[in-house]
Amino acid sequence: MRIRGLFAVTAAVALQAGACGGTEVDELENACDDYCTLVMRNCQGPVAQYSDLSSCLATCRTMDVGAPGSRDGNTIACRTFWAAIAEGEMGECTSAGPGGDGTCGTNCESFCNSTLAICGDQNNPPYASTAECATACAGFSATEPFDASDIAGNTLACRIYHMTAAATDPATHCQHTGVGSVTCI
Repeated sequence: MRIRGLFAVTAAVALQAGACGGTEVDELENACDDYCTLVMRNCQGPVAQYSDLSSCLATCRTMDVGAPGSRDGNTIACRTFWAAIAEGEMGECTSAGPGGDGTCGTNCESFCNSTLAICGDQNNPPYASTAECATACAGFSATEPFDASDIAGNTLACRIYHMTAAATDPATHCQHTGVGSVTCI
């Protein structure tokens, strides 16, 4: 009896390992899947934070995962927390969005980190360094709360939109994030 029990346990463990493909779980991918599912479901219409799921997932991959349940800091965990809260409180969508709105990082911190990650390897990147981006960002009008319809205007919101669009189409949108943007004027 004892041998059968041991065999059954060993077989079950082997089946589980085989079912998982013997690979480790990708924490970033899982965190982005969870975050984007929530933010796309709970922040729609005038408070939408991404134009589509692919731009959410691609932008998310530029962020740190963070500690589960975090309520502040420029992390996916913080944005996931506020995206969940946004189900009953749509005013929290900007905290859950790509800029973080001062809750999940400052808009400039989030914008510069993601823009450099997305556009840094372009032939003519919009910013040469985090410091250059931060200086430029401080000069952008930041009075308008961000939403995914901010596709024009000389604002930080417009540049955040183009940063999220650049996550899936850097050749078109990276230059729209810069100081000399022909779109965000």
